[in-house]
Amino acid sequence: MPTAEAVREWEREACVIEAWTALTNEQEQQENEPRSKPDTSVNQELQAEIDQARQMLSLDADWDGEGSPVYSKDTFDRAVAFLTTHSAYVHSSWGLYPPVPRVSPGPDGSIDLHWKRKTWELLVNIPADPSQMAVFYGDDYGSQKIKGSFDPQTFNLGIIAWLMH
Repeated sequence: MPTAEAVREWEREACVIEAWTALTNEQEQQENEPRSKPDTSVNQELQAEIDQARQMLSLDADWDGEGSPVYSKDTFDRAVAFLTTHSAYVHSSWGLYPPVPRVSPGPDGSIDLHWKRKTWELLVNIPADPSQMAVFYGDDYGSQKIKGSFDPQTFNLGIIAWLMH
């Protein structure tokens, strides 16, 4: 079972993602330009999930009948930047891509990233407010459960470790 010290250690392993805004701007430029070569920083399965999830940006306010706000492009872009940065790190470090999460609308305009496998799951919630911390919950259906919060604009080796179960 994770201890408070383990969570603190995980937080110490996090480092600020450099050029966060530049990554988002670069992605916007790439979306507006025809692709002459495949994007090797994002695998095709992840790109397909991102493309499908983009539909949430067209949802009207109260789409769920529970007062849900409109999902902003800014929140979506921060969720995509978080995913692609972590995926690219795993690919450049080990030559493979981590599992692809389901990207879906979360509460209060936030975006949920949910990885669910036979032996574990991880849910990361990217908040609508960029000044708020992201929250996460992980369970390996056996001996470990972990939850907490972190700055979603940081690179976090703990998230990578959980994804590489």
